[in-house]
Amino acid sequence: MNLLLQDPFQVLKEYPERLSHTIPSGSRGLKFTSLQFTPDGNYLICGCNEGTIIIYDMDTMRPALVLGNMITDGHVRLVQDICINDIHNNLIMSSSRDTFVKIWNLNNVNDTTILKYDLKFDSTVWNAQWLSCTTEQEWIIVNIFEEKFTLCIDIVNDKRYPLEFNNNDNTIDQGYVLTSVVHPIHPDIIVTGSSKGYINFFKIDSLLPFNYKLIKTERVCNSNAKKLLFAKDGQRLFINCSDRSIRQYQISVKFIDPETQITLSLEHKYQDVINRLQWNDIKLSNNSADYLVASPRGSSNHELYIWETSNGSLVRVLEGAEEELLMIDWNYKKMTIAAIGLESGDIYCWSLILQPKWSALAPDFEEVEENIDYQEKEDEFDDILENATMTQDSKYTMAPLDKETDPIDLVTIDPCDVRGNKQLQAFILPTDYQSILMLQNGSL
Repeated sequence: MNLLLQDPFQVLKEYPERLSHTIPSGSRGLKFTSLQFTPDGNYLICGCNEGTIIIYDMDTMRPALVLGNMITDGHVRLVQDICINDIHNNLIMSSSRDTFVKIWNLNNVNDTTILKYDLKFDSTVWNAQWLSCTTEQEWIIVNIFEEKFTLCIDIVNDKRYPLEFNNNDNTIDQGYVLTSVVHPIHPDIIVTGSSKGYINFFKIDSLLPFNYKLIKTERVCNSNAKKLLFAKDGQRLFINCSDRSIRQYQISVKFIDPETQITLSLEHKYQDVINRLQWNDIKLSNNSADYLVASPRGSSNHELYIWETSNGSLVRVLEGAEEELLMIDWNYKKMTIAAIGLESGDIYCWSLILQPKWSALAPDFEEVEENIDYQEKEDEFDDILENATMTQDSKYTMAPLDKETDPIDLVTIDPCDVRGNKQLQAFILPTDYQSILMLQNGSL
């Protein structure tokens, strides 16, 4: 139903409140290990422990496409991470413990060219992201297991360039790189986090020939910097550390020729001061990062914690899961949070459950709790004949109604939805019935 016909106090809630769906991982040992929503929020892309990638339709909660069978030459080990191209929604990048990074073109679902690029590395791939310095989206950044650098890769020519921390003081050991992220407003700035709590800011001066420089390094903790997240507006940086804290920094980028100056100021530190929990994963709500959600670590912790980032206060604890939760993602287009269970591998989805408000269809519409018997009066609906005239053959003819001066546009998409999010052109994925049947039959 159209969201405009719902109760606005329910529709405009800024975070989900209750567990609404559970997507089972299936039989024969299949478990979900990674997930990400598409930018339009219509699909959920899930990586599995044996290398399969399953795409679910969020309207039906059913699989729409399976990547990674014998025909499409998929991964053969656990899918570590999934990243979707923000500009070209049809491009999906998956990284796996089988040392491969694969890029899929969903426009070629019924073609053997659905696998666009296949890159092999010497060790397990932690994660990979798109480097959006170019409009062609032909560069990515990749983090390799126990390597001290991040790789910038020209995927068309398979050219690999390391981003290394170079310092005259050789006594500084930053450990190995765990995570990296690209600045959303200045895509030529890359931030990396290391196993000893250092974060480095690199600026790419040119792609070909590849040239970069280290513009800032700072130690934020004495343990692993496990994950970095930028708000979409680029004004906040969130760091999930192994010291049981999530740090929120206000970030300022100034370009003073020929230097780039970056300033970090700590705003909030999120932690459970009573139970001293570590956090498995973190995610932000929307473009301005009004809310932060995190999954705690521990066999007895089955909830998700939501904080308001403006004042750092805890606003909600999402319950309903029956196990510890790992990777999470927030679909703020449809206000849904999805998380993967540690033991079962199932996906738990929290969302808004909207009750139909039929009275919005007509001001005098009266809602009833149950069906009632109603006896229609003989002349109850005779007022329809007020605008009619009687003809000689005793038939009523209606007077022509006034026509609308402006035509009704059912095609053009509104610039924003009811929650103020920018509308995106929806990507319609053709359903691959053959792969779905193979998945259900256990023959993949």
